Amino acid sequence: MKNILILGVFLTLTNCTMRPQNKIDHSEFKELHKHKGSENYEVIELINKKNNVGQYILVDKVKQGLIVSGYKKDILNETKVTFLKRISILGNELEKYNHSYRRLNDGTLWRNSFYVNWIINGDTTKHKYLDPFSNQEIDNPYKFTAKEKNFEKWFKKFKELYAEAQYIYIYIDISFYYFKIENKWYLMDDILEESPSDLEEHYPAKEDQDIRMVELQDMSPVHYYAPPKELDTSLIKKIDYESTYYEEKKGLDSFKYSAGWWYLEIYMPLGDTIKIKRYSYFQDPELRLYKIPGAYDGRYDVLFIVQKPNPVHMEQVAGMYVIRPKDPTQPQQRYSLIVYKRDTEGYKVIDKEKSVESEEYKAWVKKQRK
Repeated sequence: MKNILILGVFLTLTNCTMRPQNKIDHSEFKELHKHKGSENYEVIELINKKNNVGQYILVDKVKQGLIVSGYKKDILNETKVTFLKRISILGNELEKYNHSYRRLNDGTLWRNSFYVNWIINGDTTKHKYLDPFSNQEIDNPYKFTAKEKNFEKWFKKFKELYAEAQYIYIYIDISFYYFKIENKWYLMDDILEESPSDLEEHYPAKEDQDIRMVELQDMSPVHYYAPPKELDTSLIKKIDYESTYYEEKKGLDSFKYSAGWWYLEIYMPLGDTIKIKRYSYFQDPELRLYKIPGAYDGRYDVLFIVQKPNPVHMEQVAGMYVIRPKDPTQPQQRYSLIVYKRDTEGYKVIDKEKSVESEEYKAWVKKQRK
């Protein structure tokens, strides 16, 4: 069924690209790492094309910026997380920290034997967890045994910490409970024989009460091939696709597969069009698009782009980029009221005659002309 679907999509693609079209000048389209931007916007590299970007792009609600993880694959093709970057609202790299730790929702970087507060306050110290009975640091959780052997006393302390903690993380593999109380982390090991086997069921993790890190939603289209009226092309639009790799297999498991250059236009709020090209397979250019919402002090005219790599195609690079205003003081949008119309191909576009330009934009244009 999957091969039939791929074949069907490919035939649709072929039909789309064979339609009579105006001749497209492919030289106007540049890869992001070679792009010079436009009149009002610049393209800046945040993570280079050889490094992958983590699955999630996170907003730090407190510091009003992004936390992005980057990694590369070693010779054995094993994933290795190598760094975190803190990126400002405008797309400036503020800090970088090499790490391979789990990130909790409150910003803590967690390992089973220590934690790091780099996201929270820039501190790279590896802090040890505390024994709640002695208030002493635990050097090695695997060798540590609490002196309290009486289950009733142990369980009483456990319930006290559970009620007081604003964040609780459970390392399920070995039943370690980590409690965060007043910015300190305590560790209790559930090893006593009297302890109920369903302790985790009655005392689950608490990871939704102290949320500092918020995942951004990918704004890229679900698909790029559909009738114009079914596509939202207000942000990005496929202009052309040029196949450079083609594979076909006949028989019961027949399929047709293509990869090549995508030619895309990105539409920025002041009316600039950023023309980019991207090597990918025929179904999807594999770009992830993000904007920081205004609720987190984000700007409407700053677009973050993550490229997904594919080791099958050497031309398909990775990396992360930002398209941002050359002049940070320029208006974030051109229009205070936008009216749309359909172009000759049926795509929804801004009707510049009926849309209303904002007074802020008019004043900025007038200032630029002086």
